[in-house]
Amino acid sequence: MSEAATADVARNDVKILSLVSAGHFCSHFYMLALPALFIFLNKDMGISFTLLGAMLSARYVATGMAQVPAGFMVDRYGAKTVLMLGMFVMVAAFAVMAFAPNYWVLMLLVIIGGVGDAVFHPADYAILNGSVSEARMGRAFSIHTFSGHLGFSAAPVAITFMSTLWDWRVALLVVAGFGLAILALLLTQWSSLKDDVLTSKRRKEKEANGEKEKMGDHARLLFSRPVLVLFAFFAMSTLAGNGLHAFAIPALNALHGTSAIDAGFAVSTYMLVSSFAVLAGGFIADNIQRQDRFAALIYSISIVTVLMITFFSVHYALLVFFFGLTGFCHGVIRPARDMMVREVTPEGSSGKVFGFIFTGQNVGGGIAPIILGFVLDNFPPQYIFFTSIIFMALCVGTILLPRGPMTKRRGAATPAE
Repeated sequence: MSEAATADVARNDVKILSLVSAGHFCSHFYMLALPALFIFLNKDMGISFTLLGAMLSARYVATGMAQVPAGFMVDRYGAKTVLMLGMFVMVAAFAVMAFAPNYWVLMLLVIIGGVGDAVFHPADYAILNGSVSEARMGRAFSIHTFSGHLGFSAAPVAITFMSTLWDWRVALLVVAGFGLAILALLLTQWSSLKDDVLTSKRRKEKEANGEKEKMGDHARLLFSRPVLVLFAFFAMSTLAGNGLHAFAIPALNALHGTSAIDAGFAVSTYMLVSSFAVLAGGFIADNIQRQDRFAALIYSISIVTVLMITFFSVHYALLVFFFGLTGFCHGVIRPARDMMVREVTPEGSSGKVFGFIFTGQNVGGGIAPIILGFVLDNFPPQYIFFTSIIFMALCVGTILLPRGPMTKRRGAATPAE
């Protein structure tokens, strides 16, 4: 390939990645915009924090339940169409929330917004798979993930600032305007976005050859061993991470007498380092063949660091270092994790496979607070860390399981060779 052609490919990759990542930033921004409004909704509308928590749970349940159907829609009708439609539904729901008169209208709109948000993972990965060059796929996945972390980071500050400066309803309208601007930008670049789905022509060719897709074929794909193993890996990794960033502060305080401020700084270090480690993981994922072995090695290292945190009352600086190293481990494997999903995804199935496997995160995130809260209430505090270690060990065992042969995309390495 000539230098000019190589430069053109690089420019196209940057363009596509910037567009898709902007939408992903918006998705994650909206996720944390809602809890950032809780204090204002409580004061202005008198809604209890219990009901507000139920509203947030309903939003995650709605997204989790809609993600697999969204994946099927991506593969059938095209990622671009589904992405734009879902983003419009999400943005419109937030705009109308600014005029909600009571809790139940808010609840309905939150659920609708959650359904709209369900399209991002299946649609984004289908577009990245179809538009970005093979040599940069790992880095593309890492930047896409990183953009979501930036959205998480920006939402609480922006929402609380605008709600304090003006009003929470005005803040919602500003956020909706931002989302519409991103949607308009995506629409102007419609022709640049390519889908990793079967075109109507290719679909007709397959049907003419007697290869018409049936619902049983979809079920066999989603419940095949490689896909179920990765679904379990996503669920276990979420469970492992929750014990460190959600329950580590009270556990450290009870276990080693660490102050809430010091423990909070250590957890913040974990989150911050994890976010930037995703970028490093993209370069690594583009230059290794066995993503599964890399993930298993990195999780094994994180088990050692968490054991050190558990058994030793270390100096504050060393505690922050151990949490930072653990965060690096949990961040750097995410592009490799996404590449493993790509390796087992047949042509034209990115939407449903990515949508189904990412639902594992919703499952893990949904049951983690219950499990870990029960552990903290009924067992010594070190068992919070032991529980996370168990789930990390299960991640290692799960990802090293033979995943068996499967139709996979051209050029992908066999994961269990």
